[in-house]
Amino acid sequence: MVGSKTIGIHIPQKSLAAWAISGAMPASPSLCQHAVIGVVHYTVVVFVQLLILCATECSHEDIGLEPAAPGEVLSSFAGRNYTQLGEGRPVEHELSLNMTRLYLYENINVTTMGLPDRYRKLILALEPCEGVVYLFVRRTRRCWPAPHSCCQPLPDSGLPPDLTAPPCNLAAHKIKCHWTHFHSVIDGTQDAAPTFFEVPLGSTKHLISVYAPYEVNMRNGVRRPRYRLTALADIGAYPRPGLQGRLHAKQVADMSVELSWEEATFVPMGISDLRHYHVYSSLLLPEDQRTSDAVFVSLSKVMNSVCGLERNAVKYGRPLDSAACSGGHCKVVLSGIVPRRRYMFNIVSESYRGFQAAYSGVVVTADWMETSKLVSDGVMGLIGAICGTVFGVVVIGYLWIVKLYK
Repeated sequence: MVGSKTIGIHIPQKSLAAWAISGAMPASPSLCQHAVIGVVHYTVVVFVQLLILCATECSHEDIGLEPAAPGEVLSSFAGRNYTQLGEGRPVEHELSLNMTRLYLYENINVTTMGLPDRYRKLILALEPCEGVVYLFVRRTRRCWPAPHSCCQPLPDSGLPPDLTAPPCNLAAHKIKCHWTHFHSVIDGTQDAAPTFFEVPLGSTKHLISVYAPYEVNMRNGVRRPRYRLTALADIGAYPRPGLQGRLHAKQVADMSVELSWEEATFVPMGISDLRHYHVYSSLLLPEDQRTSDAVFVSLSKVMNSVCGLERNAVKYGRPLDSAACSGGHCKVVLSGIVPRRRYMFNIVSESYRGFQAAYSGVVVTADWMETSKLVSDGVMGLIGAICGTVFGVVVIGYLWIVKLYK
């Protein structure tokens, strides 16, 4: 049984192949040769039919498949070109709109497979650098996921019955992606947000598709979305931002802001540890407005992913280490803030194994009132003394006049 079709092959009970298998074959050398040829023939036929059936069942993989870039060498299986994902080796690619790129991740490490269930997991992280991309994953078996099958019209929606690609409108569509075990949020509410999966590693193969939707990217002026994809089974090497990546900022001086966050953790402990915190900053333009709670700052300028920060911001000062933290709470003072300007600040945690994770980011505006002295302190003292003397003379004169007329 392959997919939804069944292959049936008839072998006569008294065929030479059956005699050869049962051991009751006559001793003639010619009959032995014919028996072996018969077995080989049936094996080849079955194998060819399986290949044909697989190629037919997986025909959706040809829909909107991104071609190889000039000079890029892709692996090939059953006529499909894909990129092999190495363990813990991020890849960064661009993708044409309404196109799909295929990846294959394999893990046959016996040590990893022998870990307890709570530690035998796989991290799949898709970070948008610019634009909107979706992640689709299928375990073990062919075929690759089919992004163009995800949006299925509801019976009372009035839409044509054709399956379409995401994002899906939940008021008119049911989300069900063919050949897919799990995928990104594809209803439009998390567009341009990083996708992070930590799933049980119960399969040696994972077939991965990354898809770039057309309309939402075009509306935001993105013609070729860019992203970074990582697959990591050694999960203890990946830093996990504390308190879900939240940052806090407060103004501590006229041109200074204190940035604070919870330190990154590692699960399980002992695999790696924190090497550095990197502070990123960027002066925001008036048109840089946050459009949703899921993305920071916008779909065309993503700043809550590592590659987005590398693309749209700059590092502030030197990297920080664990000395910047006390009791699990970290902070740093940033100086040189221009008044009445909006700044973006974010933190990227880096492990000794070189893996990085971004916090959620924060927007800061510094406001204060400038004061200046028109006269010096000595002049102000002299003016006070003269005014006091004049006031005293006036009061005494008034009292003297009142006494005189009484």
